[in-house]
Amino acid sequence: MLCQLKIDGAPFEFDLQGDFFWGQDEVLFREGNNAIADTPWIRQGYTVIPLFEPGELKALSDGTRDVVRELLSKSGGSAPADFALEDYHLYALDDALHRSVVDKSRWLSFRDFHMDAAKVCERISRCLGRTAHTTNPKLNRDVVILRISRPGKLDINPPHRDGYLDIWKDTVNLWLPIAGCNDKTSLPIIPGSHYWNEKDVQRTANGQAKIGGVPYSVPGIVDSKHGLNMIRPNPQPGQALVFTPFIVHGAAVNRSEKTRMSFELRLHVGE
Repeated sequence: MLCQLKIDGAPFEFDLQGDFFWGQDEVLFREGNNAIADTPWIRQGYTVIPLFEPGELKALSDGTRDVVRELLSKSGGSAPADFALEDYHLYALDDALHRSVVDKSRWLSFRDFHMDAAKVCERISRCLGRTAHTTNPKLNRDVVILRISRPGKLDINPPHRDGYLDIWKDTVNLWLPIAGCNDKTSLPIIPGSHYWNEKDVQRTANGQAKIGGVPYSVPGIVDSKHGLNMIRPNPQPGQALVFTPFIVHGAAVNRSEKTRMSFELRLHVGE
């Protein structure tokens, strides 16, 4: 089915495969009992905040390059020690190699990078007015996802809510730009969409969405009675896009000529 949306007013469409249905008469976001309940930005569902100092950001970027080189090597590829992350597409020369790298990049950990988990949690806790933790008790581990999007490719998730999956309902999402992130590549969201009623959303079931035959664990949203009008908040280096897992986001198509790399962190909020 053709998924038609707009990103900052510009049309974008792609074929989203799956069995689609309109949801039940319910709103999944609970205003008084959620990770962002005590924030002044609860209505919009997201904010952009400073997170890393310049030295911390450089260490994180250097650590990311080391991890990507290792993932390429494990997948049968290679890249020089000083390669630029924005040039990743010059080394992941085919879709199969890239897919192998991506499969290995979905369940990384803070310990894989030069990232101080305690400092990240402290800074996000101040932002939320609630305590954030790296360890998700439903998984008994922390989760760091490296997002890699090549230019001219459909290296995207479908529009979705992470809150559809039980393991992410008590979390807050952080999207961190690392390389090649700008107004043509960064993550799109739909402000206020966490308040949408499910009966107004057409989607797949969990694990049933596919793009180009590639399956995704999250349900893919193909349409809504509100439309799919997305924006790119476009956080700058050292900043973080912080948002509720119930906001509709995804479809981060790369309209540049460089690879975009970013992190998605999902911190557990609560006891």
